[in-house]
Amino acid sequence: MMSPRTRRNLLVVLLVLLALLIAFLLWWFLRPKAAPVVVPPTPNVTQTIPTSTKPTISDVRQQEAAQERVSTASLQTASKIFAERYGSYSAEANFANLTDVLPLMTDAFAKETRAYVATATPPTEYYAVTTHVVTIAVDGEDDAAGTARVTVTTQREEAKGNVQDVSVRYQDLV
Repeated sequence: MMSPRTRRNLLVVLLVLLALLIAFLLWWFLRPKAAPVVVPPTPNVTQTIPTSTKPTISDVRQQEAAQERVSTASLQTASKIFAERYGSYSAEANFANLTDVLPLMTDAFAKETRAYVATATPPTEYYAVTTHVVTIAVDGEDDAAGTARVTVTTQREEAKGNVQDVSVRYQDLV
């Protein structure tokens, strides 16, 4: 049971809190509202500037440079895919690396590759080569013939016998 003094103190605290709550609510609902800001619309002014429909010399050069960059990037991408897949091999994959890149080969090279795959037998012991492209340089392009000369520098990791017996070498493919 509470003593009369404790009860009185508790009642005083509750009355003070109630008074503060009422004061806050009165302030919240009776405070002046901020006046809305009216922004007058600005008139739209358009100006027509005459332009030439002929491309300038710099426009033509920019387009040629952009086409050359796209062509070079496409060559580099195709070269990287071909070098990494053709150069990688696993005795367990049954020459899948060669058949994967057949669409990227010339007809004559694809014919030679198909003949090799048909007659080759995979080694019986573990053998794997992983090829990573380090750099690619486009040495020249012949748009008329549809050919290009690309030098691809690769890092080849070769494992014979077991996975941990790895030798690393660098090789340039042209």
